[in-house]
Amino acid sequence: MKYNPQKIEKKWQKIWQKKRVYEPNFTPRQARGKKKLKRPFYNLMMFPYPSAEGLHVGNMYAFVGADIHGRFKRMQGYDVFEPIGLDGFGIHSENYALKIGKHPADQAKISEKNFYRQLRMIGNGFAWEERLETYDPEYYKWTQWIFVQMFKSGLAYRKKQAVNWCPSCKTVLADEQVIAGECERCGTTVVKKELEQWFFKITDYAERLLNNLEKIDWSEKIKVAQRNWIGKSEGAVVKFPIPNFQFPIEVFTTRADTLFGATYVVLAPEHSKIENLKLQIENWEEVKRYIAGAKNKSEAERIAEGLEKTGVEIKGIKATNPATGEEIPIFVADYVLAGYGTGAIMAVPAHDQRDFEFAKKFNLPIKMVICPNYPEPKCPVLERAYEEEGYLVASNEFTGMFCQKAKNAIAEWLAKKDLAEKKTTFRLRDWLISRQRYWGAPIPLIFCETCRHEGRGERKDMPGWHAVMEKDLPVKLPHIKDFRPTGTEKSPLAIVEKFFKVRCPKCKSWARRETDVCDTFLDSSWYYLGYLMASENWKLKIENSTFSRLARKWLPVDMYIGGAEHAVLHLLYVRFVAMALRDLGFIHFEEPFKKFRAHGLLIKDGAKMSKSKGNVVNPDEYIRAYGADTLR
Repeated sequence: MKYNPQKIEKKWQKIWQKKRVYEPNFTPRQARGKKKLKRPFYNLMMFPYPSAEGLHVGNMYAFVGADIHGRFKRMQGYDVFEPIGLDGFGIHSENYALKIGKHPADQAKISEKNFYRQLRMIGNGFAWEERLETYDPEYYKWTQWIFVQMFKSGLAYRKKQAVNWCPSCKTVLADEQVIAGECERCGTTVVKKELEQWFFKITDYAERLLNNLEKIDWSEKIKVAQRNWIGKSEGAVVKFPIPNFQFPIEVFTTRADTLFGATYVVLAPEHSKIENLKLQIENWEEVKRYIAGAKNKSEAERIAEGLEKTGVEIKGIKATNPATGEEIPIFVADYVLAGYGTGAIMAVPAHDQRDFEFAKKFNLPIKMVICPNYPEPKCPVLERAYEEEGYLVASNEFTGMFCQKAKNAIAEWLAKKDLAEKKTTFRLRDWLISRQRYWGAPIPLIFCETCRHEGRGERKDMPGWHAVMEKDLPVKLPHIKDFRPTGTEKSPLAIVEKFFKVRCPKCKSWARRETDVCDTFLDSSWYYLGYLMASENWKLKIENSTFSRLARKWLPVDMYIGGAEHAVLHLLYVRFVAMALRDLGFIHFEEPFKKFRAHGLLIKDGAKMSKSKGNVVNPDEYIRAYGADTLR
């Protein structure tokens, strides 16, 4: 008798579903006729983005590996919960819908049907009754609820600043979504624009996010990536006085030991001090032209190694080296970025390669203050910067001190003169949360001009702004015909009067609803909670006691498995949101996953499988030919 895998597999998949083999008994209704829950084990895999092309074998590899772990735990006697859903909001889905001329809501349903068909075929022990989709209003009601909590607690704010803008996607991007100066979605070179945007204060949690990496059981490469992205630096802010000017240039440095070798100062083109000093700048027109040119370069271009350094000396003003008392030149150069440190650097060309290259080009002094030959009287002639450790030379009373010890000693010496202050900085920047697109959860806020004029608002620091009342959530995304990005720095919703024209919840005057939508990474920052809420058809609420009892039984997640490419996006944001919800009293834990393991990649034609590269392998044909068990 010939084995027919399709027939056998379909038979057993139907039995699994009918008998609810893989459904945990969350509630009395679900527990009817089943043994009492004793050893809960939450086995979670990153939910997929439902592309129109469907599942490929790279996806299947990730899901099957996670499922094998779940089956292993089930054999050990655990009550395993292994849910599945779809991460369907966002630019990927919207761009595809634009490409084929379909509405993203309509395409989402088509992709959903196909993806779930394939996911049923692969034979995983999914708990299908708890499935969810991020574009379901029942789901994004809670995405919006989280935004409201962030706003009320002061963790969400709006401000104007230079942000990353993708000319192709026609929206802003968070720093984490810019890879080597390009949009991580489409590869377009990212430019800077001054825009009013919404941010989450993830920087308030930088220290905790960093410290907790020592305690969590995660793949080491993910922890290294997050540690580097958070980028803690301990150093000092050093003041370089400007003669005949009230305010000094402040420089953050981790290398106070090299201060005696600082021979010039460099300001980022965006530094506010330049504008403040323009009346004293003798070559203002030249400086202004240089600044304008720098705005046309991406950050990646500006800091790329190997490229010739550019800059302009700011003539007519000097800075004073606080250690030596010498007056040194001030330059504006685009290799210094406004967003890092103070937007100004003290240049020590003998001990920093970028400064060395710049000094060579502009014929600036190169003064060695850390010497590998100490106590020999001669230091080497430098052909490149000496960036190793050593003992200080030509540094007054600090000469002969080892460089690591000198960092603290020089900082303290300057602090006594009110010329320095110890400081810790982080590379991490606040999470830019708003997007000028259509296919996403609308930001649940309302702006009232009347309240702003009278100084009223949900928060004193943001007059005019009110959160949508929780009883009025979700703010539903309207079905509009023209959802194309406007390119005007506004969402397509900004011209839909039926959507944006509302009454103020406070004074009842006519007001305007926020028309930007949430970054899709907010949707995925809490979905592990959503599966538990979906167990009761979304009747459970994050803030109620029934959900709390369920959460204490099942959370944090026991095992989370997913891709390493999400190290500083999803995996950082999900930790931040959990910490915020814990601080606000809604959940009992601050780390969402007890364990995280990054799976490997299947490659084809020498590259990661990707629909955009056209190198995917569809599992359907192999399942039809050989069966899911064989392919697994």
